[in-house]
Amino acid sequence: MTIGMKIFLNNKCIELTDSRPARVHPGNVAVEYKSARQLKKAFRAFEADDLQMKLILWSERGDSRWREDFFSLFKRIEAAGGWVKNERGERLFIFRLGKWDLPKGKLSGKEKVEEAALREVMEETGLKKVLITGPLPSTYHIYTRKGKQILKQTRWFEMEADSKQSLVPQTEEDISEVKWVKKKDVEKVLLNSYGSIIELVRSEK
Repeated sequence: MTIGMKIFLNNKCIELTDSRPARVHPGNVAVEYKSARQLKKAFRAFEADDLQMKLILWSERGDSRWREDFFSLFKRIEAAGGWVKNERGERLFIFRLGKWDLPKGKLSGKEKVEEAALREVMEETGLKKVLITGPLPSTYHIYTRKGKQILKQTRWFEMEADSKQSLVPQTEEDISEVKWVKKKDVEKVLLNSYGSIIELVRSEK
């Protein structure tokens, strides 16, 4: 976990930082850490208020205990995925449950992160040959599954694949479309995507 890390709740953002924010913009709220109970209360209020788009949680304690108090509110899951490029510079997106997304999924057993990333990309897109070319920043997002709130860390990798390969959406994972997107059209796709995906893609442009 890093200083200044961002965690997404749909398209709302929670930022954890080790310094007092210099400025808080309208629609944002900043809360200084006092206790685990206080963090829970601040998160619940933020979650319920559609007008609040960013929650800044901060502390100048100089240790990680306060961040662990926040993480303890959730079940934590680790996942891996790929930001795939072909020889024409196009990027690979999947369409799942009404949103454009990137191929990713949970680690299985003692699987290495790189192995999981490649497996998920191939399973969800139908690609047979994919090459990892380097690591990318992790993203974090919160979602609810079976009444439990989950904090998922996704570790991303830059990847390459030949565009001549067939693309087959993994329908059992609710993926209805897989397609290569031209660089000039990526921003259009991001208009119907998730905050964590937007953060990753724009950081690599």
